[in-house]
Amino acid sequence: MRSTLVRNLTARFQSYSDLISQIDDAALTERLAPPKHKSLREHLGCIIGARESYAKALDAGEWSGFSCSMTQYTHMDFAEKLKSSSRAVQDAIAGIGEWTPTWDELLLALAEHEVMHEGQIIRHVYGLEGTLPKSWKWA
Repeated sequence: MRSTLVRNLTARFQSYSDLISQIDDAALTERLAPPKHKSLREHLGCIIGARESYAKALDAGEWSGFSCSMTQYTHMDFAEKLKSSSRAVQDAIAGIGEWTPTWDELLLALAEHEVMHEGQIIRHVYGLEGTLPKSWKWA
């Protein structure tokens, strides 16, 4: 199961890179009318922070809290951080010797977080009458 989860998670990482490559700066801050709706920028920032945080947790073997290295929020910054955070998780996975249930739980929590945001982003993009890359599995 782990190899399937890692393969699917890697595909999700690529789908976010595909999304950022097809949108422009204005799309990052557009909002839908419903209350409590987040912008694409807010969703992507949370995704990047979670990836960075889970990469650290996978390296350490335990959760040590959420943090995000983003300090600027341009289109290029998001593209770079989506790529580097994806690489950080993949490197952390590759560095694990013997897997334990703790690592499985951390990896599964990250996968769930990615999928949760994917659903929200699908709603956001379609609500603004945009399109999504073909790599977006659930769109």
